[in-house]
Amino acid sequence: MATTNFLFGIAKKYFTVGLISLSVFDRYVSPIAIRGSSMSPTLNPHDENYAAILMDDYALVEKYKFSHGDVVVFQ
Repeated sequence: MATTNFLFGIAKKYFTVGLISLSVFDRYVSPIAIRGSSMSPTLNPHDENYAAILMDDYALVEKYKFSHGDVVVFQ
């Protein structure tokens, strides 16, 4: 009985965190992997090979708020 309550508590916490994360990522910010050499050497100065993909730089992209000097990401 204690194991069932323990597992239900963990599942409930993960589900709550997942819903909050989904809402935030959908409306405000998104984490993305920076790939390619267009922003080299500032972002991801690696070559296009398998080992470099494992070492991608990641950025947190803000949605819908642009200002002068921002890096704009198209997907």
